[in-house]
Amino acid sequence: MHYTSSADRRLHLGFTLVELLVVIAIIGVLVSLLLPAVQQARESARKMSCSNNVKQLALAVHNYASAKKKLPAAGHFGPVSEAMYFDGADWRIDLRHGTNQNWIYDLLPYIEQQVAYDAIDPTKHLTEAPSEVLASPPATLICPSSGTSGRVFTTTRGYGTKPASIGKGSYAAYASPFHIDSLHNSGPMALYGMSLKQVTDGTSLTLMLSEVRSRENVGDQRGAWLLPWSGATLLSMDFHPEYYGNNQDEDASPASLSKEPDIRSLGYTQVPNGPLPDVLYNCPDSAAAQLEEMPCNTAYGASRTSGYISAAPRSLHIGGVNSAFVDGHIEFLSEDIDEFVMLYMIGVSDGKIIGTRPNFSR
Repeated sequence: MHYTSSADRRLHLGFTLVELLVVIAIIGVLVSLLLPAVQQARESARKMSCSNNVKQLALAVHNYASAKKKLPAAGHFGPVSEAMYFDGADWRIDLRHGTNQNWIYDLLPYIEQQVAYDAIDPTKHLTEAPSEVLASPPATLICPSSGTSGRVFTTTRGYGTKPASIGKGSYAAYASPFHIDSLHNSGPMALYGMSLKQVTDGTSLTLMLSEVRSRENVGDQRGAWLLPWSGATLLSMDFHPEYYGNNQDEDASPASLSKEPDIRSLGYTQVPNGPLPDVLYNCPDSAAAQLEEMPCNTAYGASRTSGYISAAPRSLHIGGVNSAFVDGHIEFLSEDIDEFVMLYMIGVSDGKIIGTRPNFSR
């Protein structure tokens, strides 16, 4: 009779190497199947949090409008007579003019940030604000999906009274359906503000806020939370009106200008997560920006006396960006949105019905 020793019994109770490898392989397959679902659930939660932030900003705009009887101005620029210039095609406002606080500064008391609001003196240039305030945007301004937390933009010589590092956020407002700095083509966050009564297309149909992305590069202005600059906290679609580029007379009346959309803009507008470059005052390491799917240039934006300023809404969400309308409701703006529809959403008084297109032949 053969007797099995206790050592043999212990040996047979364990896994063989092959069995162990099979178990590990099965676990690996299960993890690979579950991981995308877990990541998708996490991104869904981040997207919802981001949407809630946009909602809070939209509600703050409404509270501001109720108190001040107007929507916030895009920025604290100097008087039109000092900040405006004519470049031969359009009347523009220098976005770096004045004390240069922005619409988010005006909303700080309405998003429970009275301390930060009181720390910034609006009669002095933004760069005079305490450095710890400039570098620290409220949590409400950061989308969890963006990776923006901790990033700063450092100003360059010639701007303000001293160098400053400004923290980066995730949200911006529509200053214009055309160029951000265009004086006579306003979106809801007009350069010098407007009343709700001027939004004649309807507050539920007018696009006001959306998302922006930022980069680690300290020379890239995008996301800078207190600056009324392109891609920092202001957006435009860059859909040209018919009058633009037709050798305008500097003394022409704005009412005489044809603001009907120029069909030649189709395919060249700033749609959500679009491939066209944001036009900035500085575009550091443009090759890296392209790889990050955040193209930019300064071909026209670097000079005060020429060119245009524009920027697209951008996010890391799949397929589009969270956006708020003037009435406060939230929509997810698709990357595939019809350009005319988006144009009509941004315009405050174009009289167009969203969902229709002009009778143009391409």
